Amino acid sequence: MTLNMSLPMILMYVLMGLKWLIIIDVLLSWVVPPDKFPRTLTGQITDPLYAPIRAVLRPDKTAGMDFSPLIVLLLIHFMENMLAKAF
Repeated sequence: MTLNMSLPMILMYVLMGLKWLIIIDVLLSWVVPPDKFPRTLTGQITDPLYAPIRAVLRPDKTAGMDFSPLIVLLLIHFMENMLAKAF
């Protein structure tokens, strides 16, 4: 029974960590170029998550605004809510 209860908690912690990583990546994008150290590390993790959204909502079509981090954060929030309701 502890294994069943620990898997949802592990998933919740992973999703929470991913949310914080996206927030850090967004804040760093304002002050650090994408080819410098902290951004290269966060970009390697977050860019694959952003890619499908950027393919549909390209920043050049949305007045230069990149909405992909916001959409990924909303999707993660939705997954957290579904996971909390399931367990």
